[in-house]
Amino acid sequence: MYEDNIRILLDALGGQVLENRQDPTATLAVLMTETLRFRDKLKAETGQTLTVEDTQTALDALEHYLIHETFPDNLTSEQRALAQIYVDRLTVFS
Repeated sequence: MYEDNIRILLDALGGQVLENRQDPTATLAVLMTETLRFRDKLKAETGQTLTVEDTQTALDALEHYLIHETFPDNLTSEQRALAQIYVDRLTVFS
């Protein structure tokens, strides 16, 4: 059920964050895969749970980064790490 919530969130945000990408479906798939990979790694290494709110905040930070080339200052370390993964993957991906 948690995985479904993340998928719904990413699907809903996909159009907003990725509207200027050539293949938003493929980019969205990358974001979903990286989110789930990060969630699993975070849980295995720290026991901490990545929330839908954390994912939303990381996606908002990605959008902010795409516009301003900086992250917002109010991110937790997990949110910043996930947002950085998004940026890194989209840079390699594009």
